[in-house]
Amino acid sequence: MAQYPLDFSAFDKVLFAGIPDDIHDDLSDSADLYDLYQTFRKKAALSTDYNAEIMELVSTMLERTTPSNLQRVIGYMNKRREASAKMRDNEFVTDLVNCKDSADLARLRDKLASLKWNTFLYTRLIGSLREIKTPEEIALMRKTVSISAIAHAEVMKAIQPGMSEAELQGLQEYVHKKLGAEYVGYPSIAGAGANGCILHYEENTRVNIKRDMVLMDIGAEYHGYSADVTRTVPSTGKFTPQQRAIYDLVYRAQEAIFPLCHEGIPFSDLNKKATEVLAQGLLDLGIIKSKDQVYLYYPHSCSHFLGLDVHDLGNYDQDLKENMVITVEPGIYIPAGSGCDKKWWDIGVRIEDDVRIGKTKYELLSWQAPRRSSDVEQLCQQKSAVNSMILPPGQ
Repeated sequence: MAQYPLDFSAFDKVLFAGIPDDIHDDLSDSADLYDLYQTFRKKAALSTDYNAEIMELVSTMLERTTPSNLQRVIGYMNKRREASAKMRDNEFVTDLVNCKDSADLARLRDKLASLKWNTFLYTRLIGSLREIKTPEEIALMRKTVSISAIAHAEVMKAIQPGMSEAELQGLQEYVHKKLGAEYVGYPSIAGAGANGCILHYEENTRVNIKRDMVLMDIGAEYHGYSADVTRTVPSTGKFTPQQRAIYDLVYRAQEAIFPLCHEGIPFSDLNKKATEVLAQGLLDLGIIKSKDQVYLYYPHSCSHFLGLDVHDLGNYDQDLKENMVITVEPGIYIPAGSGCDKKWWDIGVRIEDDVRIGKTKYELLSWQAPRRSSDVEQLCQQKSAVNSMILPPGQ
């Protein structure tokens, strides 16, 4: 590459992905990634203080930021700034955390798009290529989501008080392998009780779930395509009154979102609807005192692109288009110590399904895993073959 006669100065823009600054230099290899990146920086005349990794983070976050989730994005970026001097000194990070509305977001997008060294346009262009799935990709998505949904249904039949989180994870991943999936799409989450209130809990180390409810966010990867399915299941086979109240509220939010999953609907409308339903429901239950407190218990958005990656590339500041594949995943998480009645503490519920956007309606890809609370309880009354498996005691 060092000898390749490429004059970057002849180009109006140079588009590239953000490459981490901490790439290891293999001194025995003069053409490793570190040396190639340094050659690129030199040929592209990148300034020494240009941090491509931070710029890609800003680009990605800006693509996913809407007026409805702006404050959560700012909170996340401020935490990153607290931990990094480079983040604090970056003018685009500062611009992002100072955005107040959609006009500010638009101005920052224009500012990023005008740069010659441009990770923002790279992210947009590559994302747009992966938003619309081909018929072949849709067939693969149906397969990987079906595998995942069947695995969740099998766990509903097998779950019993006293199992371990790892056991539930292992059963799901066994079904994935049995049905042909090569990998999991992301680190599996099987959180019982309080662990279900921890977003992205991946340890799965609790050895006895006792009689708690378990949140399982586990999806297969089949031929490179990832599913993303979550079910929340009572280990006893029956929801308590408090568990059912929260579960049914999350279910109602999902049901309100699904009719919006068709071409022409702004992507941001999905989370607006989720927030509206969850806020009213939490208010009615007396868990919050005003609707703006909903984010205490609903700290994420309800949808993201799905495909070659569990959080696939795509541009969120647009209308939905036919043959996009997205998640619909409202959730409520009430950890111990929350400012509400203790009877709600340690209840975490997420119901997550994978949806293909149609011209006038949606296709629910994960239909094989029950969602309605009564249907979940009904399936829990069936028995899995795993329940009769007797193994010798471990030594």
